[in-house]
Amino acid sequence: MKGGLPKVRWATWIPHGSMKDIFIGDYDYKYLFMPKWPYCRKDTTDRLPPFFAVNEPLPILLALIMGLQHALAMTGGIVLGPIIVASSNPNVNITQYLTSVALMACGIGTFFHVVRFKIPFTRYYYGTGIVSVLGITTTQIVIGLNSISSLMEQGYSWNDAYGKFLGTNMVCSFATTLISFLPPRVLRKLFPTWIAGLTVFLVGVNLIGVAGISDWGGGCSLLNSTTGLPQNCSGNGQVELPFGSREYLGLGGLAFIFIILLETFGSPFARNSAIILAWLMAYAVAAIVKKDGKPYVDMAAVNEAPAGTFFWVHTFKLGIYPGAILPFIIGYWADAATAVGDVTATEEASGIEQRGPAHDERIQGCLLADGFNCFLASCATSPPVNVFAQNNGIIAFTLCASRMAGVATAFWLFIFGVLGKIGAFFANTPTCVIGGITTFLFGSIALSGIKVLMNEGIDRRRRFIATVSCALGIGVIINPGWATDNLWVATDTMPSGVRAVRDSVILVLETGYVFGWLVAMVLNLIVPYETGDPMERIRAARKAKGLIVPLSEEEGRAIEENQIANPKMGFEGDSAHPQPVVVPLDDRRMPINQAGLAAVPANSDYPGTSYPPVA
Repeated sequence: MKGGLPKVRWATWIPHGSMKDIFIGDYDYKYLFMPKWPYCRKDTTDRLPPFFAVNEPLPILLALIMGLQHALAMTGGIVLGPIIVASSNPNVNITQYLTSVALMACGIGTFFHVVRFKIPFTRYYYGTGIVSVLGITTTQIVIGLNSISSLMEQGYSWNDAYGKFLGTNMVCSFATTLISFLPPRVLRKLFPTWIAGLTVFLVGVNLIGVAGISDWGGGCSLLNSTTGLPQNCSGNGQVELPFGSREYLGLGGLAFIFIILLETFGSPFARNSAIILAWLMAYAVAAIVKKDGKPYVDMAAVNEAPAGTFFWVHTFKLGIYPGAILPFIIGYWADAATAVGDVTATEEASGIEQRGPAHDERIQGCLLADGFNCFLASCATSPPVNVFAQNNGIIAFTLCASRMAGVATAFWLFIFGVLGKIGAFFANTPTCVIGGITTFLFGSIALSGIKVLMNEGIDRRRRFIATVSCALGIGVIINPGWATDNLWVATDTMPSGVRAVRDSVILVLETGYVFGWLVAMVLNLIVPYETGDPMERIRAARKAKGLIVPLSEEEGRAIEENQIANPKMGFEGDSAHPQPVVVPLDDRRMPINQAGLAAVPANSDYPGTSYPPVA
């Protein structure tokens, strides 16, 4: 059928059969909750659970458990977005509300991503059709912090500044929607994946400094900007201590240590939910201990919070902040490039093809859904959302890629948001505990960017571009005032149009990842490509001198494929009459002998063997 919902496909991933098959099934549930002692195991091999493919049905109980793992893994990252955005707002009720609506918006968006449907009378899709879970976009959070701060310096209240943040996002979100209709070839050319990885790395580094370590130390600046003296940090219940006090560092460090312990000794369920479980354990400790009789957690705010909430309980006057339009568009483009990598990573974890028409359709559906979901989230007063790859580890660890688990994840996220007490609970977490959690979480974001960058490969040209981008991006992150304090000073007589351009330029220059992304994109367009493969020149020079020659990518892949097909197959003798022998699977560098063969070293466990001649 050319349009409408794919009716036949729905039945493939919905459970059917007997009541036991529908609700319980025959899964080994004990596996998920069994802790481990990794240092003295009798059996060195881990028993793996069965694999559930994308369109394979799950029993309802198993789907709820798998979905709960995804939801718990994502909840920590989701609630941090609104907590960080509302950090300059003294009204804790607003923070609680934003936390709840963010969870609900992510739940609804996740549902439509997983279900996926074809737009009637077109060839375009809405959603990915795989377990793509939404989170709050960290790139827009960074820009939002700077925008709200700039607007409040101009005399706007926090509520009005947040309303302009929402309105600007509603307009700029269509930057992602529009590019979803571009051909895949054009999309890959405009938004290289390796630059997306570089951008994600800069986002992680930025957040570690802005909302990670700084929150761990108490959540305020080291010195008062007026007096120059150490100032006390609020946001930790009724306790107010100077920045970096050992009490703050201890509670934040406790959360950090809990993550390490859960990863080391936890069951599969605990390891998949390490972020939220460590959060809860550190929260419990903070609720018990006191400083001079004052608590770190104000439970009165949780008790006074409503049992349930929904969208538009609090509303904000919408507006447009012209100075933030360009940074937000850049942010959405960077998110789009990152989403391509996220969907590809989810496909890899789900065991489906990462190339071809089906892959291109998933990318198109992801970008279209992400753009429109951001628009709908802003309409619902939530910070913007996008696809996260944070749950891919759960897919790989549990071997469950079924869409039923994705639907269950959406259900849990929505329920977490509707229950107002949950939002209040997270909103009242001591800032120092949040800092311990976010330092790890944002470090993970930075590392995921490095992984994307390395997977794409780095030649001399890319290394040069990445060097310039990182130097400027990280430099701005460390000292955001380097080109903003006196470069273009705002005055009361400045025309509104000039002021909007000025604010836009300053916002780009003081947001490290935006500046780094912009520099990388410009250099990628103007720096010429190198002629020939520099690695081939290196190999030829080393071969001429009889030195160790690294195999080319094609040779390494051919040898790996041959050894996978026949693990005990190697080569012996001369190049014309190679004989099969056992060779180590990991050998990739061999010295050249007089016959032109890459010979195995004499101290090898496989003497007398050699690889075919190196081209």
